[in-house]
Amino acid sequence: MHNVLAMILGGGRGSRLFPLTKERSKPAVPLAGKYRLIDIPISNCINSGIDRIFVLTQFLAQSLNQHISTAYRFDPFRREGFVNILAAEQTDMKDQNDWYQGTADAIRKTLRHAETMRFDEFLILSGDHLYRMDYSQMVEEHRERGADVTVAALEVSRDIVPGLGVMDIDLNGQIERFVEKPTEDKVIDSIEIQPKYFELRNEPVRQGLFLANMGVYVFNREVLHDLLSATEDEDFGKEILPHAIQQGMKVYAHQYNEYWEDIGTIRAFFDANLALTDPIPKFNFFDDVDRIYTHGRFLPPSKINGASFSRALLSDGCIADHCDIFHSVIGIRSVIGMSSRLEHVIVMGQDYYPTKEERDSFDTKKIPQMGIGKHCYVRQAIIDKNAHVGDGCKLVGGDKEDQYGDGWTLRDGILCIHKGAVLEPGTELIFG
Repeated sequence: MHNVLAMILGGGRGSRLFPLTKERSKPAVPLAGKYRLIDIPISNCINSGIDRIFVLTQFLAQSLNQHISTAYRFDPFRREGFVNILAAEQTDMKDQNDWYQGTADAIRKTLRHAETMRFDEFLILSGDHLYRMDYSQMVEEHRERGADVTVAALEVSRDIVPGLGVMDIDLNGQIERFVEKPTEDKVIDSIEIQPKYFELRNEPVRQGLFLANMGVYVFNREVLHDLLSATEDEDFGKEILPHAIQQGMKVYAHQYNEYWEDIGTIRAFFDANLALTDPIPKFNFFDDVDRIYTHGRFLPPSKINGASFSRALLSDGCIADHCDIFHSVIGIRSVIGMSSRLEHVIVMGQDYYPTKEERDSFDTKKIPQMGIGKHCYVRQAIIDKNAHVGDGCKLVGGDKEDQYGDGWTLRDGILCIHKGAVLEPGTELIFG
């Protein structure tokens, strides 16, 4: 897709995903056993023919930077193609010596990196959503309409409207009103999709639906520059889009009717990952055309020694020894010990295989080996990378108030074992 520059927003501290963001930025959080969240928007861009991509981040960017530098190296014939990190930085420029204050502020403070490039439109994306989309269709529609701004819109039910930006459009798709996270019933009622909208599309009339902002935007280059220069607005949904509409700009909705999931919370992240184990999942990683790319690792096949798997994803390089795995996602290099049972669990795996010297050191210090030991029972949990779970541990999440301990967090009913945590043999953390 010519003349398009993509800017992927890496998010703030990712506090809603803590403790998964304790040591990494939100886009670097592992997904589906072998990927990371950032792989989704980057892969969508590549599959859409967009290969000039900036990723904006400011917190704990080392892991993300390493992943991107190893995963996305374009060949020398794609001379202009790149995927680069733009971390928040202090400069001598006025108003650019502070952290990003919001989505629009992040773009404002990084515009100077794009000024010397040739392009017509900005494609602005969120880095924590799970969906597959051909952005080229949205850009073409944007151009055909002569739009200044185009916002990707998704039909959603009333119950999730208070957590999203919602728009009211005319029969041509132009946005007449944009409301960020409405809570008053009167306001929500006024922005429900009207029957005429469906009738003109020869679709059955459906009630109780709303058009929500997906966090995917196309801005004409000069339009975005003018909007960001004229104000100190910090957020696209709360401020930039309403102001653009008020100023009479041509702001359109691009309707998207496929699977989309905001995985910005522990519960949403947990549910979205386990949904990938469904017989026919809503999001398909088994697509040989629009692939999801990631770091290509040279790992051995997984070794299964008498283990039982049901509704599970098993990544490369794992060792499963006479264990039972049900409705779970098992990440790269995971080790599951004999007679252990996992139910509704995400195991993120290991960054490396310990050497003999390291394994001997664990034994000397009486630290369990990395992975999940023998005779363990784990349910409704996330085991972050490089965790040491000793033999005989019982780890069970449950719908109780959030709680915190040494190396673990109970959040949204999910028991999260922190990255690199060490749980001694026989540890019991049971909340359900």
